[in-house]
Amino acid sequence: MGINQNIEKKFGAKLAYVRKSKKLSQMKLAELVDMNFNYIGQIERGEANVTIKTMKNIADALDIEVSELFNFTF
Repeated sequence: MGINQNIEKKFGAKLAYVRKSKKLSQMKLAELVDMNFNYIGQIERGEANVTIKTMKNIADALDIEVSELFNFTF
């Protein structure tokens, strides 16, 4: 697995952290990005491989830069 081991889990954990810090539920975030809230849960659990477009939509909804979702020191 190497250096990128569990990157989906790290990305998902960061997304959950940022979402909660913004006091948004998975349901509300899903509404903002026009996707199913179950998919948000899958992303946060590291079960989904997210497209760049989806990352951008999520970052925009959270009012952050996409790069912030890859800052795993939190």
